[in-house]
Amino acid sequence: MVKKLLIVRVQHAQITIPTGAESEARKFYCEFLGLRETPKPEALQTRGGFWLEVGAFQIHVGTEDGFDRTKTKAHIAYEV
Repeated sequence: MVKKLLIVRVQHAQITIPTGAESEARKFYCEFLGLRETPKPEALQTRGGFWLEVGAFQIHVGTEDGFDRTKTKAHIAYEV
């Protein structure tokens, strides 16, 4: 008999910003929206980006180049 694994919650969402845009993104997410930045694990700190918390949910903001954000429907929705 195969035991089924059930998802109990979504732990985080990963979104991307252009490399070098961390300062602008922090202003939006932390200052404007009031989200709390949480430390990334030491092994990931050199990759750029930052992590945020909304209650028990995390938003991982990573950096990426060469991605055309105008040609995707990918998004994260916030209820405010």
